[in-house]
Amino acid sequence: MAIKDLLAVVDTGDKDEQFIKDALSFAEFHDAKLTFLVLSIIPTGDYGGMWGTPFVILQDFAEAVEIKEKRLAERTRLSNIEVRTISDQPGVMLTKAAVQARYADMVLFGPAEAYDYPPVRRETIESILFASGRPVLILPEGYQPRTFDSVALGWNASREATHALRDATAVAKPGAHVKVLVLDGRPSTKGHGSDPGADIARHLARHGFAADVVPLNALEKSDAQALVQGARQHGADVLALGAYGHSRLREMVLGGVTRELIAGAALPLLFSH
Repeated sequence: MAIKDLLAVVDTGDKDEQFIKDALSFAEFHDAKLTFLVLSIIPTGDYGGMWGTPFVILQDFAEAVEIKEKRLAERTRLSNIEVRTISDQPGVMLTKAAVQARYADMVLFGPAEAYDYPPVRRETIESILFASGRPVLILPEGYQPRTFDSVALGWNASREATHALRDATAVAKPGAHVKVLVLDGRPSTKGHGSDPGADIARHLARHGFAADVVPLNALEKSDAQALVQGARQHGADVLALGAYGHSRLREMVLGGVTRELIAGAALPLLFSH
């Protein structure tokens, strides 16, 4: 499936100049319509306790929105560029962002460092993943777009990983190399089968992809680090992962691959739920 509609999410801060450039380059490479979605949370009584206190008074908030819209408006002279702003209370804003995401093939985010308010970014990513049905692609800073000739798939035989497989192969080059990364895989009748990764590799081969199973062991690394390292060692253009195979609460308390990687990595990360 060709990428024709992209949504790039930004906040009202000024740390995202490189991400804006990266999103524009990505859209141009894929000849896709690009919409920038500006998130601006209206300060409320409980705002500071939940999200920090970026704006002391409403006037500061309004000025930040105006400055950001003007900055992005300079980019709209190019064709296929649009700017939309969501100004609302936190819960409503997250819901509206997920609705906007439904009309895009893919939603782009920069690394956490590209946002003045990383907690807002993280919550928006989670809302989009859980409520939109669309994948999220987190671009590393300074990413140079290219065809996805080589895809690394984090495979644990879960529903979420299956969705990641679907989304990754939809945008990959026909016949692309797919490295099926199986982390600490064990035979199981309820998941991997007798040979972890083998069944999904055969499935991919039937669809014309060159698929190989790559067993990984975390050892002294975290699961997230092991997956990124495996993807980079095999020259993958993107690492596709099923997001939040466990509940968000469990990942928040105990940690998890999604929670760790959502900040960004040295290669594009494609999350699906």
